[in-house]
Amino acid sequence: MALGVYIVGFGAGTFNHVADIWRSGWLPYRFAPIGLNMFWTALTVLDPLVVVALAAGWRRAGLGLAAAIMVADVGINSYAAHRFGWDFGAALPLQSAFLGFVLGSAAFLWPDRKKPGAPA
Repeated sequence: MALGVYIVGFGAGTFNHVADIWRSGWLPYRFAPIGLNMFWTALTVLDPLVVVALAAGWRRAGLGLAAAIMVADVGINSYAAHRFGWDFGAALPLQSAFLGFVLGSAAFLWPDRKKPGAPA
């Protein structure tokens, strides 16, 4: 169930970034400094990597990447909102809540390493 929330959340992120590129071309966030534009565009590749990793059973990779992406995304978006006065509407509070879910659930979802010689 919880992994499904990850897949839906990162699937929605993928959809949003692909839609932005579809509408406005590569590096579509032209209002932003190039570093922010590049980061947000890179999420078009990074978000679906989480979905693929989790769907393929690579739980450690998927959870680690999910946590790294969300910490960076919320941090960068919070910086942009504060520094430039941009209004992200409901997106930033929703991303922050999703970050809390990811960080709060990852430890419970993290698989134990099998000890050598231990029964499966």
